[in-house]
Parts: sequence; structure tokens; C-alpha cells
Amino acid sequence: MRTPSHNIRTAEEVLSRFYDAEELYMASPAEKRDFAGLAATLSPNVLVHQSPDMPYGGEYKGHEGFLQWSEAMATCFDCMEVSERQVLHNGSEVVVTSTLKMRVRKSGEEVIGPLIQWIKVDRDEGTIKEIRPFYWNVRGVNEALGRGMYGQ
Repeated sequence: MRTPSHNIRTAEEVLSRFYDAEELYMASPAEKRDFAGLAATLSPNVLVHQSPDMPYGGEYKGHEGFLQWSEAMATCFDCMEVSERQVLHNGSEVVVTSTLKMRVRKSGEEVIGPLIQWIKVDRDEGTIKEIRPFYWNVRGVNEALGRGMYGQ
């Protein structure tokens, strides 16, 4: 049996560390963003599936891919808060229902709505292996960013 490298025992603890690091990263100006704290919460082989209708849609692999996605998202938003979290899990598979609040970096407009994330965690390592978010109002996010529904 492996010993947890970060003394993490529950999916909730893994997610809490991730969300705290993500909020700090998103709030930082580009020249002061430090990926190390966020990287410590992620498997080296993390896989992120973003809706193709989001401005940063696509599939992102590993720390480099996660960093690419994070930079794209942080360019759009300077605040991202995940609140009212409910974590439903079955071992290493987790569904998180929450409210997502994002603030558009250029205009200051806030976008608030439900978010559901399907996440796979490695409880032994204390890291996230896979993330698949489902946004409630993709159209509203794109409009707040000055984009059409499909990025036009």
C-alpha cells in the first residue's frame, strides 16, 4: 500500500487544495502568476476536457496543457470563485455541483451560474487526474467576453 505523498485522504481535501490554488493563480496578474502551487495539486498526466463552445475549448494534457488552458482562462477572467460546493464521490470519481462566479478581466462584468464538474482524483498521490466541467450558460460567458455563441 502506498503512503499518500501529501497526507491527503479524501477527495474533498484534494479538491479543496486545487480550488484554493486555482483561485490564487487566476487572481494574479500575468507577470506574477506562479504555476507551482497549482501544479502540486495535479497529476503530471492530468487531462482537462473543456467544452468546444467555450473560448478556451479543447483537450489539455499534462502540466503543460493545463498551464496553457489556465493562461487562456486567466486572460479572460481575473476572478474565478467556486462556491456552494457539493461533492459526491465514489472512491476516485467525483461529481462537484457548485456555483461558479467569474469576472471578465476587460470589463469587470460578472458571470455567475451553476457548474458541474466530473473529476477523477488519485487519493494516494493527492492529485487530480482528469477534469470535465459542464457550464450552465455557455452563451452568457461568450457574450460577456464580447464573443458570439460560437466564438464569432
